Order: sequence, then structure tokens, then C-alpha cells
Amino acid sequence: MGLQHQRRPGGMRLAHQFWLSLVLPIAMAILLYGIFASAHRKQVLREEATAELRNYATLLQAFVESALQRRDLGLVRRRAEDFASAERILGIAAFTRGGEAVFITKGVEREAERLEQLARQAFLEGGDIEQADSLVGQPVLVRTVSIHPSSANQPLVAVLVRDRHYIEVLEDTLNHGLAVTGVVLLLVSAVVAGLVGRFTVALPARAILAGAERVASGDLDAAVPERGAEELSRLASAFNTMTSSLREARERAVREEAARVNGERRLQQAQALAAAGQVATSLGHEIGSPLNVIQGRARRAADLPGCPEHLRAELETIARQSERITRVVARLVSLARPPRPQRADSDLRRVIDDVVAFLGPECRKRGIEASVVCPREGGAGTRVALDSDRLFQVVFNLCLNAVEAQQSGGELVVRVLPDCEGPGGSLAVCFEVDDAGPGVPAEDLHQIFEPFFTTKATGGGSGLGLAIVRGIVQEAGGSVEVASSSTGGARFRITLPAIVSDSPASVDARSDESRREQIGRTEG
Repeated sequence: MGLQHQRRPGGMRLAHQFWLSLVLPIAMAILLYGIFASAHRKQVLREEATAELRNYATLLQAFVESALQRRDLGLVRRRAEDFASAERILGIAAFTRGGEAVFITKGVEREAERLEQLARQAFLEGGDIEQADSLVGQPVLVRTVSIHPSSANQPLVAVLVRDRHYIEVLEDTLNHGLAVTGVVLLLVSAVVAGLVGRFTVALPARAILAGAERVASGDLDAAVPERGAEELSRLASAFNTMTSSLREARERAVREEAARVNGERRLQQAQALAAAGQVATSLGHEIGSPLNVIQGRARRAADLPGCPEHLRAELETIARQSERITRVVARLVSLARPPRPQRADSDLRRVIDDVVAFLGPECRKRGIEASVVCPREGGAGTRVALDSDRLFQVVFNLCLNAVEAQQSGGELVVRVLPDCEGPGGSLAVCFEVDDAGPGVPAEDLHQIFEPFFTTKATGGGSGLGLAIVRGIVQEAGGSVEVASSSTGGARFRITLPAIVSDSPASVDARSDESRREQIGRTEG
């Protein structure tokens, strides 16, 4: 079932967060720069204006003192008017200690009273005064200048009034230009950050998110492009590696499940055939003799002289139907227990490896550690006089019983003992199957190989597995023993006649052919 991605209420996309993380610091930097730049520029302009006013005051002081030494007030007034006509000088006034105006230029005549107060304050403080003020309807800078002529003239205080409004106009103009520049720079930064965020963060992140949603919906074929920022590229690479591992795990699980189902099917077929064999054998034994008697008596009666034809026909029908029943029972026995090959052998180590590999998923599921112990590789030393199909059935039944006896972990050890001594001192190959389960109770040892006997819970087993094992092994001329393992579980020891001649390749080919024929008969 697919999953739909839903945005969290109030959530913000990663690209938007990245964009804000770039744009906001730039905006704050531009704003702070504008504030500090404006304040610094304002301070510089005011310092320049103040310095210029001081220079004018120094020149005015020199000119006025020179003119007063000549006792020429007209010259004083003309020089004052010349100074007042200078750029950004609004006017000049001079006062005596008594407050009498010596001269006042035209630009500041209306502010005579305010200028007189500044002159009186300068006389009282005994020094020059410099301050920002508002005169003649605009902001100005005011500075007093103490003039000390010769002893024949009384001291004066001149007041210079300089325009300050141009500073504010210039500040506004520069601030406006700075604001426009900042806005343009911010817009350019925002566009660049948006493009960078889109191609390095947004698109790769969306691709990874889409891939994750596909995986969540069960699509393990999802792959995402490995692009964008380094971290996102590495994340995409790790995502693709993860999906590849998941696909391999899924394929492996499918194969293991198919193998398990196939093994269960084969086991069920083997058990069904074994049960059918037991039933067929019992039927053949129980009804075989009566059928032979019926068939023989019917034919003898039909051969008696003077037997009416209609009665002879009925007796022949009875004989034929008895033969038919005998053939049906014979076919059932043949299907359940295929005829033993005249000559067949197989590699025990190879069959054991196949069984352990086949039961591997079930062992891992139950936490069972499976291992095979063999002193040499497969070959003549581990070849036994039993075809590979029936040998597989023997090993499989023993290993399956060991696995099913351990519900919560344990071990399965299959140990091969080549060159053992068989019955009568003959050369044999032995193998043991050990488990760490509860073992076989002593009271059950005498009946553990009996058909339909089982120690499993109700419905847990048919009781035919060990009976089949004993039947196959005994038919091959071997033996089966049961004992306790070193871990307290069960140990089954199988002894089979060894093969010391013939070509391994040829006998394997014959065994494989026999297996294919048996599978064909079973599936048919």
C-alpha cells in the first residue's frame, strides 16, 4: 500500500530554510552597514563644517582686530559683510560687553537678540562658544570669537552663523543612494541564493524524498541522482546502496522461500509416498493371498468339464477382476517405493552440503548454527553405495528432525567419518547428525524407528521420517544408531557401504539421471 507524503502544518521546506539562512544574514549586514555608515558620514560632515567655521572665525578675528587698530569701523563692517557673503555663512554680528551691537549683517538682523545673548554668555564664560542651534528658520552652527583690540578699544565678541541645513540634505541624499544600493544588492543576493539553493539543495533533497516514498510504498527499484551539495550527494549514494542491498535481500528471501516451499513439497511428497507405501504394503499383504485364492479357484472352476458357458464367463470375469486388483496394488507399491537401482552410488559430502544449504534459512530463523565436519573433501573417500536421491532423503530427514527439535536456538553438526568398519569388517562410510535439543527419552529408543511413532506435539509430525530413514539405510546394507550427543541432544549415526572403485563422474551422472527419472515419476 502506497504512502502519501504530507507536509507538517507550519513546516518550512528545506530550500526555503537554506534561502533564508543565506539572505537574512546578508540583509542584516547591509542594514547594519547602512546604519553605521550613515552615522559615520554624518559625524564626518559635522566635523568638516565645524573645522571650516573655526577657520572662518580665526580669519575674522584677525581682520577685525587689524581694522580696529586703525580705528576704522567702516572697514570693520565691510570686512564683516565680505565674510558674510562667503559660502554657507549666513551672517556675522559683534557686540560689546555692554551688549551694544557694533555691527550685524543683513542675514541675521532678525536674530539680534539671540545673538546678543550668546555674546553675553561668551563674555561671562571668558571663552569661545560653539554649538548647534536653530536660527533664521533653519538649523545652523554658531561660534563666538573673542576680539581683543588695543587698549584704546574695548573688547568685542563676534558671533558667526553658518548654515547646517545642507548637511542634512546631503545626508538624506547619500542615505537614499545607500538604501537603493542595499536593496539592489539584497535582491541580487536573494536571486543567487535561490538558484544555488534550488540546484544544490532543493532538487537533490526532493529526489531523495521521492525515492524514500517509493521505497516506503514497496518499490525497491527506486534510484536517485547523486548530485547537489556534497552531503546530499553522499546521502543519495548511500540511499542507492541501501536500495540495492534491500533488492538483493528481497531476491535472496524470495529464493530462500522458494527453496523452502520446494523442500516442504518434497518432504510432503516423501511422507505421502511413505504413508502410501505402508498402506500399500499392508493392503498387498492382507488382500494379496485372498485374491490369489479367489483367482485360482475361479479359473479351476471354469476349467471343470461340464461347466456351463454362462457360468464359465462369470468365473473368467471374477478371475480378471482379481488380477486387476492385484495389478492396482502392485502399481501403488511401485509408486510409493520406487525400485532399487541395480547399481548406484553418490558423494556423501556433496549431498550433506546440499541439505545443510537447503535448511540454512530455517536454521537462521531459529537461531541454529549449522556446520559440517569432514576430514577431507568429497571424493572416493566419501562415496557410498546409495543413490543420491535416497541419500538426500536420509540426510534431510535426520537434519530436519534435529532442526525441529530446537525451537529457540542451538546447533546442528553433521560429522563425516570416512573409512569406517562396516558389518563383517567391510569398508564403510559413517556420518553423525548431532543437535542440542532435548534428546530422545530412554523409554522411546526401542520404538523411535517405528512407522507413525512421533514424540512431537499433536499434529507436529507423521512419525514416518525415521522409519523411512531406517528402511532406506537397511536396503542399502547399512545401519542406523541413536545415542546422546555431547551437548545432551540426540546423535544419529548412519553407516553405509563405501565405494572404492568406478569413476565418480560416471556414477554421479547415473545418480543424476536416476533423480530426474524419480522426480518425473513423482510429478507425473
